[in-house]
Amino acid sequence: MSFLLLLLFVSLCWTQEAIKLDLNKAYELALKNNPDIKRAILELDSLDARETESKLFFMPRAVLGAGLIYNSKSEEWEKPFGVSFVSVLYEYRKTLPRIRSAKLRAQAQREVKRQLERDLKIKLLELFAQASLWEKLTEVKREEMAIAYVRFDRAVQRKELGLATDVEVARLEMVYRDKRAELRRAQFEYNRTLYRIKKLVGLKMDEYITLERLSFEPKRGSLDKEKLLKVGIENSPLLTIKRINLALYEERLKEANNLFDLRVQLRGEVGNSIRTGMPQTRAYNQTGWRAGIEVFLLLFDLSTPFNLIELENQKRGVLVEIEDSLKELELLVNSADYEYSYLLSKLDYVLAKGKYAEENLTLRRSEYELELAFDLGYAMAEKTEAEMEIMKVKYEIMLFLAKLYSLVGLDPFLALEDRHGFVKPN
Repeated sequence: MSFLLLLLFVSLCWTQEAIKLDLNKAYELALKNNPDIKRAILELDSLDARETESKLFFMPRAVLGAGLIYNSKSEEWEKPFGVSFVSVLYEYRKTLPRIRSAKLRAQAQREVKRQLERDLKIKLLELFAQASLWEKLTEVKREEMAIAYVRFDRAVQRKELGLATDVEVARLEMVYRDKRAELRRAQFEYNRTLYRIKKLVGLKMDEYITLERLSFEPKRGSLDKEKLLKVGIENSPLLTIKRINLALYEERLKEANNLFDLRVQLRGEVGNSIRTGMPQTRAYNQTGWRAGIEVFLLLFDLSTPFNLIELENQKRGVLVEIEDSLKELELLVNSADYEYSYLLSKLDYVLAKGKYAEENLTLRRSEYELELAFDLGYAMAEKTEAEMEIMKVKYEIMLFLAKLYSLVGLDPFLALEDRHGFVKPN
């Protein structure tokens, strides 16, 4: 007896504490551990470094040069060496466009990161909804399996009394086994969804988690299309990134138009006759150090007009994409109200179905007799299934709103709240 108590005590001490996850906690964990977010942050850090580099254009470059040159006139081997320090002071139509281009690239990456965060929220909403639905389906299938087993067991007893045939027993066993398999599948899908949530938020697969069930009640009314479209035109992530790309091409066009570009740089040298760095100018045989300001003016570059044609066409392509994205946004926002109306009608249907299942269950309970036990069991299973269908449609509406808000650049979690103001009462 004391040994059993000791085992019980040890098992209680080693019981794994469940990690309770709600949407906000899951999102915080996913932000720290999700690989897509990590990659986006690393890319953003790289672009921020490039932006800082573009602003430090004036920092000097130091180059060490040495060589071995044969001079036929003196019939001697010359050994030139030197260290050059070059600092660009200003480049006409280059300095500011390069800084702006680097800033725009970082800005575009920040928008990409924000969209990844919105996509992550939608993925969490989908997984939490799926987990709740599979959990409810498990309850439905457990009730159906229990009814099927009782009918099968009753048939076995009746067969022993000679009141049932082998065919009837085999048929009822087949039904029971089928319901049992459906229960196992629902349990499998539920647990697989939990594992997918663990992977998404960065938890270990052997950690035990419990999920807070989503609470969502659709708001009756119609979508405010004008308000949604206005917000979407201003904040749509797709449009925002394309506008940034358009501005980026404008800066690259300024940078590529390099004819008659003036470049002013400071050069300092220590050594004898070697000249290092670009552009190359004539070297004079002398020792000691030299310093001076150099001015260069590009008079002709054959590649310039072709580069300008390429960049101009790419810029026009972005303008075409922006126009198409605007039309696509208008299409999705204007059709969203009809889809929302359809989903509300679908909800009315499953609510009516749930009401029928509840009334049927009340009726079966009132007329309960032993021979009508199966009818009562079926009524209970139908009631649970109707509850699951109501949950499914509500989650469908929730995900529809979450994706719609993400489309116009808003937080998908706003779908869970009743303060967004995008649903107007009829």
